[in-house]
Amino acid sequence: MNDDDKPVDRCDCTGRSFAQLLAFGDLEAAMAETGAGRECSGCLPYLKLAFATGETAFAIDDPRLPGYE
Repeated sequence: MNDDDKPVDRCDCTGRSFAQLLAFGDLEAAMAETGAGRECSGCLPYLKLAFATGETAFAIDDPRLPGYE
């Protein structure tokens, strides 16, 4: 399995999974409490998708992400 096959399922900067972050109820609360999506912001599109869908793992090139339409 190469890195492109691994699901995106966490904020690497905070070490928290999207499942853990969803427990905060909304994106703003998760970001305020943990700093997720703020340091490198690489997970932010995935975090937005997680809060919109309730899903907790995504393909790195998920077509629902901006720029992959």
